Amino acid sequence: MTDAPTDSPRTTDRLVLAGGLVSGLVAVMFAAVGAHGPLAPADPVTQRQLDIATLFHLVHSLALMILALWPSGRRWRRGIALSWLAGIVLFAGSLYGLTLFATPWPGALTPLGGLLLMLGWLAWLVATLGADRTR
Repeated sequence: MTDAPTDSPRTTDRLVLAGGLVSGLVAVMFAAVGAHGPLAPADPVTQRQLDIATLFHLVHSLALMILALWPSGRRWRRGIALSWLAGIVLFAGSLYGLTLFATPWPGALTPLGGLLLMLGWLAWLVATLGADRTR
């Protein structure tokens, strides 16, 4: 009896899926704290920043879950997932720091996080266009 190869293009990448699920959980927690908790922003500009952070966080969490099912080699999936997870931490995390904890210094990390999010999408596009079409 042999086990199926773990790098099979048809196998769900459980690590990427778990990353997306945990990320989604954290996004909902931050959204709840920002909407109902004692740290909820009082002014509309700060609330908008929090809304943007939560939106990007949730969208990329869902994208990670979809990516886990993408029929490609593990190396591409993990690279894209790493780019998105780092982008979530830097982009959404810096906005969470600005809005919920009134910490100004993480704002400098927001553009870097956005760049990593874009890089993940670009990598997925490149990998998809360059995929072997004979499968």
